[in-house]
Amino acid sequence: MTIIAIISACGGSKGVPRKNVRPLAGKPLIAHSIENAQELTLIDQVYVSTDDQEIATVSTRYGAKIIDRSAELANDTASSESALIHGLEALEKEHINPDLLVFLQCTSPIRTSADIEQAIAKLKAQQADSLFSVSPWLVEVK
Repeated sequence: MTIIAIISACGGSKGVPRKNVRPLAGKPLIAHSIENAQELTLIDQVYVSTDDQEIATVSTRYGAKIIDRSAELANDTASSESALIHGLEALEKEHINPDLLVFLQCTSPIRTSADIEQAIAKLKAQQADSLFSVSPWLVEVK
């Protein structure tokens, strides 16, 4: 089974400018997701889909391959799904057709490689075609 990871990272964040390359715990935010995926031997390759040269440079330094994304697929109205579809189409042109796609958001740096591994195992065990994980928020009501 061929498994790839795609991390979507746009350069034009409005909330926290340059967030994907800003340091968090001693390394760029995006590096955490790249390293999580690389720690798993069952993931064959890690790709970063981006419109931004600095993100591409940092991602390559951490071992990811780059999928160049157009600005129109990286604006405020573009969906994650459109970035993934574009990424899969780009890989297909390179004759890369994964059996399983792991989509990692770089804004979730606290996940571990064990979390990813457990998600893949659950997906396989359930013979599901997709799995979406979330984390509960603690809200204090006064």
